Amino acid sequence: MQIESVRALKEEIASEVVPPAVAAIHDKGGFSITTFSLDKVTTAEPLLALGVAAGPQAGDVRLAVRLQRRSLQRSGELLETIRKRAHNEVDIRYVGRISKQAGPWYRSRLRPMRPGGSVAHYKVTAGTIGAFASHKSTGQTVILSNNHVIANENAAKVNDLILQPGTYDAGKRPKDEVARLTKWVPLLRNKTNYVDAAIATVKKSIEVDPLKYTGIGTLAGVRAGPVSLEMPVSKVGRTTGVTHGRVTAIELDDVVIEYDVGSISFDNQIEIESTGPRAFCSGGDSGSLILDENLCACGLLFAGSETGGTNGRGLTYANPIGPVLKKLAIKLLVS
Repeated sequence: MQIESVRALKEEIASEVVPPAVAAIHDKGGFSITTFSLDKVTTAEPLLALGVAAGPQAGDVRLAVRLQRRSLQRSGELLETIRKRAHNEVDIRYVGRISKQAGPWYRSRLRPMRPGGSVAHYKVTAGTIGAFASHKSTGQTVILSNNHVIANENAAKVNDLILQPGTYDAGKRPKDEVARLTKWVPLLRNKTNYVDAAIATVKKSIEVDPLKYTGIGTLAGVRAGPVSLEMPVSKVGRTTGVTHGRVTAIELDDVVIEYDVGSISFDNQIEIESTGPRAFCSGGDSGSLILDENLCACGLLFAGSETGGTNGRGLTYANPIGPVLKKLAIKLLVS
């Protein structure tokens, strides 16, 4: 199937097939609102995400369908309808609930700071330093990570303190204060989102080693073209360290992520699966920079599923790096 055909099919299925199927399951009591705490009830409900996946032949593509509810996995009529409309050119996977990555493992105090280290808003547990960048208007060096890592899911204020390591990793004020929150892209509960990203300005007294991705190599730049299917990628994060994977879907829409503030929907996302024996990411890897085979930045990791992928250990979701850099008005520090 050609990519334009898949894009058109995405729109067709999202508007014509999914709504009546979901309504039918609701009528039969297939979804239970008790699966959410009351403060997480929003208009974004985890259902299914649609995107573009690699086809069986080189250069071919097919429709990616990612099921986020067991009820949909058991809905034979819905899946059969999708298969028929796609002429069976589909890649259907159950991924379960997709949650933000916030984490449990200890990471050390790093001076100079470098990508992959533990970092967080002083009220957040711990996430990952994705990269260091230059703010276009001020020229100051900033930390790039997720909104939910350093902006506390919109609850933070400009100039709030950022700790390295994060509080979960024994980071404490004032000795571990390394930056102040500068800007973030708001997470919108009732609208489409595209990035989960934020920056914090590094204190002048704190040294950084911006190019060293320990265990991978030296950051070479920003990928010039779009991310492609089956492309090998890697990352270094504060929980799982260095992991390697491949892109399994692009342009993935209606990816619903569970945050503390509620369920939030994202469009145009990248899906990655591990090419090793363990998961590509785990709790605390949020904010990691995704690197392509040439060590160029291509995405910002922000979430992972509970299952799915070839090894069954879950799938990872990332924002394309272009929109992240544009919305935050930054330029990555590169060699």
